[in-house]
Amino acid sequence: MEVHAHTHTARKKWTHYFWEFLMLFLAVFCGFLAENQREHYVENQREKKFARRLLSDIREDSTFFQVRLQKLQERQKVHAQFMEIMTGPVKPTDSVLMSNFFLLLKSFKPEFTTATYSQMKASGSLRYIQNDDLTTALQKYYEIMLPRANYDAEGVDKHFTEYTVPYMIKHFRFQDLNTLNDSAYNKKYVILDRTPGSDQELINIMGINDAACNALLGKQTPAMKKAFELIDLLKKEYHLK
Repeated sequence: MEVHAHTHTARKKWTHYFWEFLMLFLAVFCGFLAENQREHYVENQREKKFARRLLSDIREDSTFFQVRLQKLQERQKVHAQFMEIMTGPVKPTDSVLMSNFFLLLKSFKPEFTTATYSQMKASGSLRYIQNDDLTTALQKYYEIMLPRANYDAEGVDKHFTEYTVPYMIKHFRFQDLNTLNDSAYNKKYVILDRTPGSDQELINIMGINDAACNALLGKQTPAMKKAFELIDLLKKEYHLK
């Protein structure tokens, strides 16, 4: 009977297992570092992309504010002229009254660009902005200052709809309103049922309208300043032009 000798495998030393474990650990750890670095890179790129879009939006706002504030300041002068004519010692003719009144008929609806911030807020992407001061400034601008400016603009439009338009329907002729783009002082306007009382009513209506426009100017001026501050912050934080 043939007997087979058993082959004995030499036992591995503990150092062999230690090095196997160490190599496996290093492989997993390096993979973790690589993935973490990749995620950090992706988030950094997203942060810069959002920063560029925010900068573009706020630049549009700053341009809007500059034009809008100039128009509001010009309106203050026109209103002062209107009040001087209406309260002066000489009663203005229908044509003089209406031609000056027409100069005050301007809409001040806001045109803010909030798409990027709204998207970031809805998707939770504001977390990409790592500078806390910048995040706070953005929140103040978009969630406090712009809504206030928008609310006052809506107030101006509401006053026009509820008070100015009914007065115009009662006292003005539609055919005169069709000549707004013509040379006003060359037109013969007619005011219907004009009395000292109706003149005073118009003074009151436009006085309140002026106060609302001044309030709008008071809210949009600091909003414009904040827009320029944010432009500087974004350019500095992300090295943008």
